[in-house]
Amino acid sequence: MDFRTWESAEWAAFGGVGALIVYVVIGVIALRQFRESRRLRELEYRPYVIVDFYFKGFSVYLEVRNTGRNPARDVTVSFDKELVSSDDRRAAKFSIFDQPIPMMAPGRTIRIPLGSGPAFFEEGQTAPLSYEVQVTYTDMSGKALRDPPLLLDLAPYRHTVPPRDDAADLVAAVREIRNTHRRWTSNGGLKVISTDHLRAERRRDRTDHWYDVRHAFDQGGVRAVIQAEVQHFRRRFG
Repeated sequence: MDFRTWESAEWAAFGGVGALIVYVVIGVIALRQFRESRRLRELEYRPYVIVDFYFKGFSVYLEVRNTGRNPARDVTVSFDKELVSSDDRRAAKFSIFDQPIPMMAPGRTIRIPLGSGPAFFEEGQTAPLSYEVQVTYTDMSGKALRDPPLLLDLAPYRHTVPPRDDAADLVAAVREIRNTHRRWTSNGGLKVISTDHLRAERRRDRTDHWYDVRHAFDQGGVRAVIQAEVQHFRRRFG
């Protein structure tokens, strides 16, 4: 094939074939990008149900949480061994895992107490320290979802200290502010002591004091008045 002998029609046909090849390649790339973006969008908006330990002080909880952006239905949580709390008993509180959870909305959390953290490491303790958890569920369209197994292990927390619960401290501070606000308010308004009220109280105090002085003088003379004044001074100034 000698390109030097090609006429314009042959060059035009060659250019059309080349353009067709380019369009096919672009189409294949666009289709792959579309499929990838669709897959990423589905991953972004699908439900994600995880199981993990939750610590509050020295207490250990088992937490099931939907961290995704859509509800999860028919959530089934299974363990490779029987769940046992730190008191070495399988309590009825674990029966929630005996059947699927009908639905977990986004952000929904189910928290179940497992017992005291230090009790898991006591000598003679038979409660397992680790579990392999399998979680299966469906999205709202009915598509079955099965994530890789989760490994829960308490062993790394043997010599650790409980995490600081800043949320609890914040709640306590807000509660104290609320109680203080209630003490300073009445009938929806702020309690205010006016100057007229203070003047009236001072007049009553002076009248009561003068009555006490006269009564002390009638009872014991000048000495009784002096003793009454000393007691009045102590009550007033501590």
